[in-house]
Amino acid sequence: MGSLAVLWRWLSSWFARAVPVPAQAACDPAADEALRQSIHDVTHEQLGIAHWSCHTHF
Repeated sequence: MGSLAVLWRWLSSWFARAVPVPAQAACDPAADEALRQSIHDVTHEQLGIAHWSCHTHF
């Protein structure tokens, strides 16, 4: 169990260094909402493309 905790701490510290959070975006609710909306729009676009691309096979 101890080695699993060490691995988890190492992995989380590596990820924190590999993907840093910008200081301004971390505390700006408007930026968070814009990012959320952007992800939402892209996800819907990808779902639509996947849905309609299957119709070309019939």
